Amino acid sequence: MLKNLRFTKEGGRLHIEDYPDAVALKRIDDPAARQLQAMTLHHADLSFCQQALAEVARLDRSQQTLLAEGLWIAAIARFFKCFGKNKARTQLSAKKILRDFVGAGAVFAYFEALRNKHIIHDENPYSQAFTGVALNAREAEYKVADIIAMAFNAFTVDDDHLVQFRQLVDVTLLWVAAEREELHNLLGKAYEQTLYDELLALPDITFTVPGSKQVDKHR
Repeated sequence: MLKNLRFTKEGGRLHIEDYPDAVALKRIDDPAARQLQAMTLHHADLSFCQQALAEVARLDRSQQTLLAEGLWIAAIARFFKCFGKNKARTQLSAKKILRDFVGAGAVFAYFEALRNKHIIHDENPYSQAFTGVALNAREAEYKVADIIAMAFNAFTVDDDHLVQFRQLVDVTLLWVAAEREELHNLLGKAYEQTLYDELLALPDITFTVPGSKQVDKHR
């Protein structure tokens, strides 16, 4: 069973605290391992979504609108990060995950449109702006009091949509967790049959904190 691991960083190497008797931490790179990596990244994103939505539900949204909207937008962005085209990890399939849930496809489509047409891009009427002229009375010295410009953004968090999106996240996270567990068990059986010296010859797992120069690079 996959565990939530505690680790420390020693130089560039990782030390897993949960396995005190382990003598090495080796990296494996095959199709199943890469798929498990992708599912683990999806799991992290979806877990963030769960926590963010739980916090939104706890907030007084009439008084903490900025914080609620910020968490809401972050959760939607991280959720659809798992489904969008990606050069670094396998994307999830909404059709595959939601096919047994009546109405879930329509809910997914709503939030996808909200993400694409309002949150990330500005195309639908959820954001509107007006430019106008404020007129003085006819007998005033100046006809124009001022030129005005006003922006309106719809507050898209409400109880019904919060419940729907939390259900969408929960279903997706359960599916991803099951996939992770299956891949974990598959890899465990395969590498248990590998010769010890071959395992010891595998590269160590190392981690380097990325800098600003990596922001536009593919991993």
